[in-house]
Amino acid sequence: LMQELQQEFNMAIILITHNLGVVAETCDNVVVMYAGRPVEHASVKRIFQDPKHPYTWGLLHSIPKLYERKVRLIPIEGQPPSLIDLPVGCAFAPRCPFAMEICVKQDPPDYPVGADHYAKCYLHSEYATPEDRKAAETAGLAASTRTGPR
Repeated sequence: LMQELQQEFNMAIILITHNLGVVAETCDNVVVMYAGRPVEHASVKRIFQDPKHPYTWGLLHSIPKLYERKVRLIPIEGQPPSLIDLPVGCAFAPRCPFAMEICVKQDPPDYPVGADHYAKCYLHSEYATPEDRKAAETAGLAASTRTGPR
């Protein structure tokens, strides 16, 4: 129904949901949010094929896929922060397997990680060491080699 209305009236729709299936079916672009803050934004295709923020990667790997029966789901460890007492720095850092010292000190800016694809993650900055990038790559999260914020 939403897509029919969108086409009939040539209108944009802002959809706020936790349902990634709905996002995949109805959206062109997506902003992934964590603790009320945007952490990654790109086209739906780019987000689903090549997530660049550890939270986005975790989301996509924690949901079952109909076409893959025996794939082990990977939960995101830890608990979300209190929205009334957010930590300093990146709100995802306490749960992030790739967190660096800078992550708990300063909220990262948007880093360009592809064409019209941005992620707020220091893995894509000059703060990330080759070892940090290798650990992310080994886990399946390709870190960009670009180092400047948007």
